[in-house]
Amino acid sequence: MADLLCKVRYFKIGEQAPKNSCFKGIVTPESIFGGAGSYFNYCERYVDKENTSLMKYTSRYGFTYSDDGYLDSKEKKQAFIDKGKQSISKQGSIVYEIVCSLADYEVASKYNLTGQEQFAAVTSVILPRFLTTIGLDPNNVSWWQDFHPENRTSTSPHPHIHLLFFEDEPTHTFDRSYGKLPKKALNKFKMMFASEMIKREDQSIYKDLFNDINFSKRNLLDNIKHTNFDKVNSLKDLYAILPKSGRLQINSANMAPYRQEVYKVVDKLLESKECKDVWNEYCDSLDDYEYKINRRLGYEVSSRKDEDILKTKKQIANLILSNKKTFIDENKYENLVKNKNYKDTDNSKSKTYKDSSIVRNRLSRRNSEIPMKRAINGLVAKRQHEIEEEIEQYLNERGYGYEL
Repeated sequence: MADLLCKVRYFKIGEQAPKNSCFKGIVTPESIFGGAGSYFNYCERYVDKENTSLMKYTSRYGFTYSDDGYLDSKEKKQAFIDKGKQSISKQGSIVYEIVCSLADYEVASKYNLTGQEQFAAVTSVILPRFLTTIGLDPNNVSWWQDFHPENRTSTSPHPHIHLLFFEDEPTHTFDRSYGKLPKKALNKFKMMFASEMIKREDQSIYKDLFNDINFSKRNLLDNIKHTNFDKVNSLKDLYAILPKSGRLQINSANMAPYRQEVYKVVDKLLESKECKDVWNEYCDSLDDYEYKINRRLGYEVSSRKDEDILKTKKQIANLILSNKKTFIDENKYENLVKNKNYKDTDNSKSKTYKDSSIVRNRLSRRNSEIPMKRAINGLVAKRQHEIEEEIEQYLNERGYGYEL
C-alpha cells in the first residue's frame, strides 16, 4: 500500500451531496456549517450525537485549524461559521474536500505526522501554493482542516485529515466541469504533500535532493552562458528573423510568432556536444527527485521534472534572446541580414564559408596584396628612371656623350 492516499469531492449548494460522502441530502449553507444534520456538525458526531454536523465531525479530536489559525474558542469558531455561511449563500457555490490518509501509524511516525499540529503545519505551507496552481486566489479562499486518528470504515488505525475550502466570492472557475476539480489538480496536491513528507522524514535527504537539482541547473546555465554563440548556425538564422524592436523575452507578446523557432534553437543547443553532458546530469537529478516522490504515492504523479525543464528552457531562451544585442554591437547582425545567402570559397583550404563576416575578412586580406605590390613596383621603376637620368647627366658633363 502507498504511504499516502488522497481523494477529493465537492459539495455544490442546491444540489445532492456526493454519494461517497457521509452527509446525505441537498447541500445548503446550513447543512455545511450548522444546524441539525449539518456536515460541519457531523464531523463531531462522537462528541455530540444530538448535533451531527460536518465541522463538529472533523474537529472532534482537537481544535480545528483554518486560514485564520486555530479555532480554539467559541467566538473564533462562530465567526468562521458565520463567514462561511455568508460566502457560500449563493446558489451554485462550492465547498471542496480533500481527504489525505496515511497507511498506518508506522508510516505516520516515519514522517512525523501523528497529530493535528503536524498536519496543520503541512497544510498551511502547501495550500496557498496549491490554490494558486489551480487558478484560485488564496486571498479569496477560506479553509479548515482537522485530523482524525482512525477511519470509521477501517478495523485498523488509519490516520488522516479532512481539508475543506471554499471561495469567499465565487469565481466559477470550474463551472465547465460542473465544479469538479480536474485530476491534475489532485495530482498536484499529492505531489506537494509528498514533498513535505520527504522534508519531515529526513531533512538531509531533502536538502541533498534539491542541492543536486540546483547545482546541476546552475552548472547547465553557466555552461550556456560561456558557449560561443558565433559557432551556432541555427542561432544566427534565428537572429536574422527576429524583430529589430520590441521586448525580447520569450513570454512577451512581441515574441509570440517566433517562440517555436526559439525553442528549436534551445533544443539544438542542449543537444550539442558542449552542453549535452551537463543537460543529462540536470535531467538525472530531476529523475531522482521524482522517483522518491512517486515511491511514497505508490504510482507516478509528480510532474516536477516537466515543470522544471520548461522553466529552465525559458531561462535559456531568454539568454539567447539577450545575446542578440551582442551581435548587433559587433556589426554581425546587419552583415548577416544583407548577405544571408552569400558564399565564398577559400582556395587554399577548399572550404566554403557561409558567414559573410568571415568571407569579407578573407577577401579583404587577398585583395589588399594587389595594390601593395603595384605601389612597390611603381617606386622601384621611378627610382630606376631617376638613376638613369643622373648617370646620363654625369657622362654628358665629362664629354662622353654616352647615351643609354
